[in-house]
Amino acid sequence: MTFSAPCYVGLDLTGSARPSGYAVLDARAALLDAGLAGADDEIAALLERTRATVVAIDAPLGLPEGLCCLEASCPCAPARAPGIRESEIAVRSLGYGLYHTTKRTIIRAMVYRGIALRRRLEARGLRVLEVYPYATKVALFGRPIPKKTTRAGARWLRERVETLVPGVAAIGRDLTHDELDAIIAAYTALLHARGEAVALGNKSEGTIVV
Repeated sequence: MTFSAPCYVGLDLTGSARPSGYAVLDARAALLDAGLAGADDEIAALLERTRATVVAIDAPLGLPEGLCCLEASCPCAPARAPGIRESEIAVRSLGYGLYHTTKRTIIRAMVYRGIALRRRLEARGLRVLEVYPYATKVALFGRPIPKKTTRAGARWLRERVETLVPGVAAIGRDLTHDELDAIIAAYTALLHARGEAVALGNKSEGTIVV
């Protein structure tokens, strides 16, 4: 498949060996590709193939100021209360619950992977955005949102994504909830490029685009 610039790639990143969902949208929000990618090398090869310039990742991509890691044995400590990133405080103030990036987080592996991948991609000249698809879904579709891991929830989300993203209906197969969230991630990046989304927080810790 030939990809024309600009295009926007969304990644629903995992912290384990389970593949991550990805999606590629063009500047008209049309779906060019969607699927699952494994290790970071595979993700990097995908981005090279798509010639993407903007990558939106659904995972924390930075640490609170003062922390060098998330290990309980390390003496590093947050620079200010309540010990979470400003971006997470801002997202929470809008009414969206999310995992906090602290030493008690249950997604430590995902955080480490996200930060390492961000650095790798930025070193190659790509613009990397941290996004939160749940917030985008609420903003676009309202509440309540069915649980995405259920068949009914995936069908609900696909029906709504199809109204925004040309090409989803023609994909010819069921999309996993990881792929659907990756589409939402890429769509968030496109909205940001259009000036229809905002980056919350500060750059030193990493902003979240909603």
